[in-house]
Amino acid sequence: MTNRQAGAWRDPHARVAVVLVNWNGAGDTLATLASLDRVNGAEALRLLVVDNGSTDDSVARLRRERPGLEILETGKNLGFAGGNEVGIRKALEAPEVGWVLLLNTDVEVDPGFLAPLLQACGDPEVGAAGPKIFYFDPPDVLWAAGGRLRLRETVAVELGRGQKDGPRWNRARDVTYLTTCCLLIPRDVLERVGPLDPAYFINVDDADWCRRALDAGYRLRYEPESRLWHKVAASTAGSYTPLKTYHTGRSNAVWVRRHAGTFGVLRFVVANLLALPVAFVRELVRGNTRAVRSKARGVLVGLTEPLPEPPVPPVPLLPVDAGAHGDLS
Repeated sequence: MTNRQAGAWRDPHARVAVVLVNWNGAGDTLATLASLDRVNGAEALRLLVVDNGSTDDSVARLRRERPGLEILETGKNLGFAGGNEVGIRKALEAPEVGWVLLLNTDVEVDPGFLAPLLQACGDPEVGAAGPKIFYFDPPDVLWAAGGRLRLRETVAVELGRGQKDGPRWNRARDVTYLTTCCLLIPRDVLERVGPLDPAYFINVDDADWCRRALDAGYRLRYEPESRLWHKVAASTAGSYTPLKTYHTGRSNAVWVRRHAGTFGVLRFVVANLLALPVAFVRELVRGNTRAVRSKARGVLVGLTEPLPEPPVPPVPLLPVDAGAHGDLS
């Protein structure tokens, strides 16, 4: 069956399962849920929060402030990709779910953000669509306007980051990378490509999924008419920590072994041999060289540890008439 045949039944009025992974962040998660309440066609949304082993009172607070909210408790921290995998598989158990929206818990969505993504994915050759993403503060500066895969010390880059919005970023187009900060995926694509891979504890899970979707013959679509704001600082200060750099290094190394072949692995190693000394000098004046050493260790682990098998796609269900779950136009 071709992608076009598999996607021919896509119904823009089918239920949209929104998967949010919470870890010790009930305040942010509640704010994102409130943002989703204001979405045009919110009645079509099935909100599914995966609590990823929170060690604070997140679950109690979510249940108290959002009675009836669907919460899956993993019991331990499975990582961002692992938490999303749990949510995706749970969402697809319901045959009325035609779409899965992966969404960070630290965003504010525009009320009209969903319809353009659904329209973009109406083309059965499109495997996923992502919005124009701004920093929350300042709100007119881009965080991501699509992205591309590459072979350097990291394997993906967000386009437009740190730039003012303008006509250059207002054209819908095909890209090779979309971030799971916000990613709409049709059901038939997940049933063919599979969910996010928990082998990537944090970082690069989206680049891996995008590569698998591209390899399956799908296109990835950046849709600028869809907008949201991401609550991360425009400055990168504080994001270069040993824990994050370790997983960044490891995950990128796993990706190149999975997808880039021998020549790609060599390019990746050379790029890191050039980039890591520069990073060491930069972080030396900040007293943060431990983060650079952690990244180097992560790269080494990712290059040498046994590679787990990719996740098995969910068993496809026959499409059903989803009925009128709300007008998203």
